[in-house]
Amino acid sequence: MKITRKIYLLLVAFVVSQAMAAQTVLTGKVLEKASGEPLAGASVFVQNKDERTLASVLVDANGEYRIKIPDEQNLVINFSFIGMQTYTVKYTGQKVLNASLSEDSHELDEVSVSAKRVERNQMGLTPREELGAVQRMSMEGLETAPVTSVAEALQGALSNVDIVTGADPGSNSTIRIRGTQSLNGNVDPLIVVNGVPFPVSIDDDFDFASASTDDYSQLLDISPADIESIEVLKDAQATAMWGTKGANGVLVINTKKGAKGKISFTFNTSAEVKKEANTYPLLNAAQYVSLMQDALWNSINDLGYSSSNAQTYLDLLNSDEINFNPQSLLFNEYNVDTDWLDEVSRIGYTVDNSFSMSGGGDKATYRLSLGYLKENGTTIGADVQRFSTRFNMNYRFSKKLDITSEFSFTYNIRNSNWSEKVNGKEPSNPRGMAINKMPQESPYFMTADGSARTNTYFSPYEDFGETFIDNRNYNPVAMVNEAVNRLDSYSTRLSFQLHYQILPVLNYYGTVALTADSKRTKKYLPNEVSGVPWISTSDPNLANDWYNRSSDASNEQLYLYTENRLVYNQTFNDIHNIVASGFLQIEQTTATNYGAQTAGNASYYLSDPSTGGYIVDLSSGESTTRSMFSNFSAQYNLFDRYMFNATFQVEGSSALPSHTRWGMFPTFGIGWQLGDEPFMMNQEVISLAKLRVSWGQTGNAPSGVSPYVGTFSANSSGYLDMPSIYPSSIQLDNIDWEVVDKWNAGIDLGILNDRILFTVDLYKNVTNNMLQKKMKLPTSTGFSNIAWFNSGKMTNRGWEFRIDLNDIVKTKDWRFTFSFNISQNENKVNEFPSNLDMENYEFDNGKYAYLIMSGNPLGSFYGYRYKGVYQNTEDTYARDLNGNIINDINGKPVVVQNGTEKVYPGDAKYEDINGDGVIDANDIVYLGNYSPKIIGGFNFRLSYKNWQLSANFQGRVGQKVFNQTRLNSEMMRGKSNQSTATLRRWRNEGDVTDMPRALYGRGYNSLGSDRYIEDASFLRMKTITLKYSFPKNLTKKMHLTAFDLYLTAYDLLTFTKYSGQDPEVSEKKMDDSGIVRLAVDGASTPKPIRVKFGINLRF
Repeated sequence: MKITRKIYLLLVAFVVSQAMAAQTVLTGKVLEKASGEPLAGASVFVQNKDERTLASVLVDANGEYRIKIPDEQNLVINFSFIGMQTYTVKYTGQKVLNASLSEDSHELDEVSVSAKRVERNQMGLTPREELGAVQRMSMEGLETAPVTSVAEALQGALSNVDIVTGADPGSNSTIRIRGTQSLNGNVDPLIVVNGVPFPVSIDDDFDFASASTDDYSQLLDISPADIESIEVLKDAQATAMWGTKGANGVLVINTKKGAKGKISFTFNTSAEVKKEANTYPLLNAAQYVSLMQDALWNSINDLGYSSSNAQTYLDLLNSDEINFNPQSLLFNEYNVDTDWLDEVSRIGYTVDNSFSMSGGGDKATYRLSLGYLKENGTTIGADVQRFSTRFNMNYRFSKKLDITSEFSFTYNIRNSNWSEKVNGKEPSNPRGMAINKMPQESPYFMTADGSARTNTYFSPYEDFGETFIDNRNYNPVAMVNEAVNRLDSYSTRLSFQLHYQILPVLNYYGTVALTADSKRTKKYLPNEVSGVPWISTSDPNLANDWYNRSSDASNEQLYLYTENRLVYNQTFNDIHNIVASGFLQIEQTTATNYGAQTAGNASYYLSDPSTGGYIVDLSSGESTTRSMFSNFSAQYNLFDRYMFNATFQVEGSSALPSHTRWGMFPTFGIGWQLGDEPFMMNQEVISLAKLRVSWGQTGNAPSGVSPYVGTFSANSSGYLDMPSIYPSSIQLDNIDWEVVDKWNAGIDLGILNDRILFTVDLYKNVTNNMLQKKMKLPTSTGFSNIAWFNSGKMTNRGWEFRIDLNDIVKTKDWRFTFSFNISQNENKVNEFPSNLDMENYEFDNGKYAYLIMSGNPLGSFYGYRYKGVYQNTEDTYARDLNGNIINDINGKPVVVQNGTEKVYPGDAKYEDINGDGVIDANDIVYLGNYSPKIIGGFNFRLSYKNWQLSANFQGRVGQKVFNQTRLNSEMMRGKSNQSTATLRRWRNEGDVTDMPRALYGRGYNSLGSDRYIEDASFLRMKTITLKYSFPKNLTKKMHLTAFDLYLTAYDLLTFTKYSGQDPEVSEKKMDDSGIVRLAVDGASTPKPIRVKFGINLRF
C-alpha cells in the first residue's frame, strides 16, 4: 500500500512539473504614465493570433500582477484600464514586463465610450430600420425617483399604455396596450426580460383552495433598480418576432449589464413614509342612531303597524345596540364612538436598499446586484418584503463567439388582508367593513366602568340582527390584526445565450432559459374575527365551517424556453441591403398545485390545516402545456431609404385540437426615410423623417390545459344511489384561433439633430373569430353549455402622439428636458352572440345589468337614469312620454312603481324611458364605459449646476367608474354606517334635496343608476424630486465617483371631481362568465401621499 502511494505521488509530481514547464510566469507593474501611481484594477490579458483570450488577471493595489503564459506561439500581452489607452506588447519570452498607460483623450470623464454600439432587435434590425410602432424608455430617472414596481415606473410615460396600480404593498396592476383585444383570451401584454419571455400565466383549473387567482397573477419579480431600459412593441410588425404571445403588445425589459473597466460599485438606500391623503366622511354614533330610527319609522309607517315586518322593525327600534340602554349587559360596548376606518389604518413606511458591482475587461464583463425592500401599507396587516439578486456575465471567446449567462433569484413575502367568499357572497375587505360598521360599537370589550378598552376583541356573532355568515359581519380591527393571508413566492431564473458568427454576413443566436416558480399561500380566519359559534346554526350535529377556518395552498411551475435564430445581413454595391432572419421557439410549462381547507381547529394558535380540524375542501392538479413558434422575416432596404418587410409566423398550441392547432400569421410593412433623400441633405433642421405603414395578423388560443378535450366526472349517487361516471363537458373539435388584424401608420420626425422628436401613430385592430365561453345548449344534449367556441367581432382604433425635447436648453449651468404624450383608444363590439350563458339581470338595489351589446364598447355600464327625489305626493304621479299624468280607469292618478312597489314622497326618482309608469328592466339605458377617452402624461427635468428638479404627471380623461363605496354608504336601507352626505336626506314633504329618504329593509332608492357612475377623470403628479449631486472635487476626496441626495414626493397632487378617495380604479370581473369587466371602487386602499429621502453612492 505504501509503495502504491509513493508511485501515485511521483506521478502527480511529474504531471505538475510538466504543466509548470509548459507555462511561464510573467510578472510586472502597471502604472499611470503621468503620475507614476499604480493602476489598481487594470486588466492584463494574454491573447493568441485569433484574439482569443487564454489568460487574464487584475492588477493588485500595489500595481503588481502575476500571470501564467501558456505554451503557444504568436502571443500578445494587452494592458487596459478604463479611461486609458490600451497598451499591447508582443510576447517574446519575457519574465518581467512593466507597462505605463496614458490617458485616452477620446474617453469621457466617467464612462468609457470608444464606439457607439448599434442596437438590433431579434430580427436583426436597427431602430432606424424598424417599421413597427415601438417606444423606448430609459430608466435613468429611477436613480433619483425609485419605484417599487415596473408598472409604477411606466405610468404616464408611454403613449397608449394604460396602467392602473394598486395601493397595497405588492398589489397587482392592470396593463393595457392599445385597449383590450380579447374577451376571453389573454389580455395582458407579453413581458420579455433580456430576450426571454417572462412567464406569468396560471392554469385555468388552479384555484389556490378556492382563492381568487387574481391575487396571484402577474407578479413582476424584477427590481426596478436593475432595469436599464424598456421598449414597448405595439403593432403586428413590431410584435411579430414574439408570435401570438405578443398579441396584446410586448414589454421588452433590458437589465443593466457589466461594462469594461475597473470594478465599480453602486449603493442606494432610501426611507419613505406615507399617509392617506383624505379619509371617508362617516356618521358619528349619535348621527347613526338618528338615521336608523328614521329609516325604521319610515318603513313601519309605509307598511302599517299590523304588518309582520313592521313588528320586526319595532323590535330592532327597541334593541339595546341603538338605544344606549344602561341596563344592557353590553351597554359599555355599545356606548362609544368608534372611527373604524381610522382603527384599521396607519402611517406606512418603506425601506429600500440596493447594491450592485460591475466591471470587466476586453473579454469578460459582469454585473452583480442585491436588493432588499420592506414596505408597510396604510392598512394594518398589509406589507411586503422582497429579497432579490441578479448576476449576469458576458464572455467573448473570440471575434466570432461570445456567451451571455444570467441568474436571478427573488423571494417575496406578501401579507394581505384576509379575503374570501362567504356563502357565495363577494368578500368584503376590512376597509369596506370598517366603513359599514356601527360607530357606537367598540372593537374591544370595555372595562366594567366603561372607561377603557381591554385586550379582548368584541366580535359578537349576531350584531343588531346581522351575522358573519349571512351578512359578512365581522370585527375589522380583529381582522387586520389576527387574520392571516400570506403568500410566499420564490422565483429562480437561469438563461444562457450564445452568439456565433458563421460568416461575416450570417450570425447564429441560441437561447436556453429555465424559470422555476414556487408559491405557497397560508390563510387563517380565527374565531376572534368572526365570532361564529363552534356548532353550525343550520345543523347542530356539525361544526361550523367558519370556526377557526384554515387553508394552505401551493403551486409549482417550471417553464422551459429555447430559441434558435439565424440572422443574415448583407449589402450589395452600397445600394441594396437585405436583412433576413428565421427562428424557432419552443416553450413548455409544467404546473402542479395543491390546496386544503379545514375548520374547527381546536385553538387560535393551531392555524395549520393539519392540526386537527375537519376538512372543508381538498383540491389538486397537474398540467403541462406546450407551444411551438417559427418565424421567417425578410427586409429589403433600397438606397438605405426605401424599406420593405415581410414576416410569416407559424405557431402551434396544445390548447387547440389537431386540425386547427397550427396557425399562420403574416405581416407586411413599408417605410420611407424621407430625411435621407438628396433634396434634404442641404438643410440642418430636420435630422429624421421616417414614414411607415404596416399590416399584420396575430392571434389568441384558449387558456387552460387542452380545453377542447371532453371530460368526465364522478358522481357518488348518480344512478340508483350508486357511484357513476358521467360526461361533464363536450368534446370541442372545431374551436380555432382568435385572429386580430392590425393596421398601423406612423411618422417619426427629428429636428435639430434629434433634440426635438415627434412620433405620431394611427392604428386599427379588428378581432375576428372571437373566443367565447358558455354558449347555451338544449338540455336534451345532456350539457348546459359549450365551454369554448368562436363567434363575434370587436374593433379598437385610435391615435398616439409623443414629443420629446431633449436638452432643449443646454448651457454651462442649465439643462432642460421635457416629454409629453397623449393618446386615444376607441373600443367597439361589432358582433356578439346572443346565446351566451350570462348572468340574468336582477331588479334590486345596487344591481346593474351586466351586458355586452353590439355597437357599444367593452366595460359598458347599463342601468337607470337617476332624476332626483319625489319631493311631494303630486310628484309621484306617473306621466306619459308627453308629460301628461296617467290616470287609472277610475280617473285617479296612477302612482309610479319602482318594480312592484309604489313610490312615496322622498323616494328616488328614475327616468321612465317608455312612459308606462313602471320602473323596470325596460327603462335600462347605456350609461358610459370604464375605458378612458384620453390618456397621457408629461415629465420634465430641470438642472442647474449640481441641483436637479424633475417631475412626472399622469392623466386620464373620460373614464366612468362605479362608486360602490358611495352606493353602500348612501343606501340607507340596512344597518351599515353611512356617509355624512345622508345628513341632507329627505325627511318631510317640501324638502328639496337630491338625497332620498332613509327606508329600512325595503324600497328601491338605490337601484343601479348613473347616480353612482361617476366621471373619474384626473391629472396626478406622480412624482416630484429634488436632487443634489456633490461636486466631483469633493467626491474625489471622499474616494467616491458620485454622491447624490434626493427628496421625492409621490402622488402629492391629484386634480379630479371624483367623489371617492382615489379615481384610479382597476377593472373587476362582474359576472360568472368572466367577460363583463367594469371599473368598481369597492373601498380598496387609496393611493397615499408618500415622501422619500434617499442616498445614492457610486465608487
